[in-house]
Amino acid sequence: MLIILNFAGELRYQGGYNIIPFATPGPNCPGDIESFIYTIFQEMAMASEGIWIWDALDSSYFVLRAHICMVLGDMLGSAKLNGMAGHSAIFGDRFSLVRGARSTIQGRGKSQYYPLSPPDNEKREYNPSRPQYNINNLPSHTQAGYWATINKLSKATTKKEITDVVKATGVSRLPLAAASHAFVHPSFFPLDPFHLFYENCMAFIWDLWMQSNPQDAFYISQDKMKMLGNLVSEAMTTLPPSFCGPIRDPFLKRNSQYKVYEWMGLLHWYIVPIGIELGLPSVVLQNFSFFVEAVEFAMTLKARTEEELQNLYAVIARFLEGFEKIYVGDNPQNISRARLCIFQLIHIPQHIAWNGSIRIGSQATVERSIGEMGRRIRSKKAVFANLSNQLIDRELLKLLLLFYPTLRPGAAKSTTSSEVIPLMPVKKIRILKRDTVAGHPFMQHLDTIIAFSKQQIDLKSISTQLLRWGKLRLDTKRLIHSSLSDQYSARQSSYRYSRWFEVNGF
Repeated sequence: MLIILNFAGELRYQGGYNIIPFATPGPNCPGDIESFIYTIFQEMAMASEGIWIWDALDSSYFVLRAHICMVLGDMLGSAKLNGMAGHSAIFGDRFSLVRGARSTIQGRGKSQYYPLSPPDNEKREYNPSRPQYNINNLPSHTQAGYWATINKLSKATTKKEITDVVKATGVSRLPLAAASHAFVHPSFFPLDPFHLFYENCMAFIWDLWMQSNPQDAFYISQDKMKMLGNLVSEAMTTLPPSFCGPIRDPFLKRNSQYKVYEWMGLLHWYIVPIGIELGLPSVVLQNFSFFVEAVEFAMTLKARTEEELQNLYAVIARFLEGFEKIYVGDNPQNISRARLCIFQLIHIPQHIAWNGSIRIGSQATVERSIGEMGRRIRSKKAVFANLSNQLIDRELLKLLLLFYPTLRPGAAKSTTSSEVIPLMPVKKIRILKRDTVAGHPFMQHLDTIIAFSKQQIDLKSISTQLLRWGKLRLDTKRLIHSSLSDQYSARQSSYRYSRWFEVNGF
């Protein structure tokens, strides 16, 4: 999906203002996603050099230049496009040079956890070479260091040399995105708050509470968790569903496709006040309140000063330090609780300094579009072909509206008339006498509607309410044809007979 940053913030994420150029065929994930997006980068490379565009307002040509300014995705999606080693690598954080830590010495434990000061036994068997990090002075990736690493990779002649560079830096290759003139590492691949805050961090913290044991410092009994979940569902009487959507009991419905807005409701409104009422451990609620404060600050659309960002950093640092003390403690096997998603919260202030709002990297627009397109799929045999056709129709319709703005719903037909042209080519059916003969296709269609609606229809009383999908005549007197009908006309063949209509007024 392409999002045009020149549009105002309240417009750029709406469906009518972004572009879906393609969808990869499924059901499996593409092995090399860059092979699909290559043509987009190729066209944008041409656009970055300049394209002559006609300005209708000034009646003159101008040179338009466009650049890909950032590549968005969730943690796994971004890993396919940013050329980094991924979240399971030794340096899995794409923004810093903080080394991952192991939570086991059995077998080949992956270095994918990020405590600041991981606990260890006296022999330092878990993470013998991992340094202790100062949260106020974390080593970060820089543009100069990144290109130095790319040069090392380009000069490496053996697989071992490449592997050594990747292990030491977390950079695995030069991504296709580097072809953009606007490419700057690592800000080119921002965080995704949609998944980071709610589906990752909030859901993970909830699961920690649900799986806690009496020996844990954050232990919450199952009875209290059950009461908390029940109070959440009952709270809809004071927080109507129309405000955010119905929030289900997380104790019962956690594994039933719990929605992002439900995690949002738990984070922003429910956990702290209900937790205080139920008497949850104060140290747990206090630490969680720092998390809530940081997310509230980051998601609020407001200009921020350097001092405010420094204060935000301090709040997140307090949360991380408290989180590590409560959930990891002195047991090195609990290092797995210090997940990368929790650690990456420390980068929020820097992202706000880069882009002005953490929301700019949100995948909410993509998730919404997936849901919208998914509901339109009707074919069970060729799902992805059906999806492709839906996307093509969507984009062609947007192009059509650019040429003929009066087709847009709500657009006046002319300055002297308030009549609105419908978006879809619909017109009333004039029922002829021959159409009402038994066995005629029209009557077959009507009989189907009667059987489906289980209502008797009097042709004389509803004749003015029958609508048919037909050809669309524009103000220029031109008729919009489909490419298929044009082929039939060229061959001078008989046209396809179809008459689709709907009945209103039941």
